[in-house]
Amino acid sequence: MEIEIFDPEMCCSTGICGPSPDPELIRVGELVETLKNQGHSVQRYMLSRNPQAFSANPKVYQTLLKDGPKALPILVVEGEVRLAGKYPELRDFELPEE
Repeated sequence: MEIEIFDPEMCCSTGICGPSPDPELIRVGELVETLKNQGHSVQRYMLSRNPQAFSANPKVYQTLLKDGPKALPILVVEGEVRLAGKYPELRDFELPEE
């Protein structure tokens, strides 16, 4: 499964740094590793570091034009926007939990 996460601005590529990292970003980092370990391709993009990824995907670009920055994060699975405005849970991928 091809999974792309278009992240809002963060301090680094995972957002997990500093003296008090956001627990939600820690959970997402674990989710990404679980998905990768299950053999899925997972890419994460940040607007300031990967602006071409946002503009190259017409569905992501249109979602951002329509809803603005509040649409981030945007989850794209197999080319389709699956979720916007919040990070996914494992159940959003219809995969068994470990």
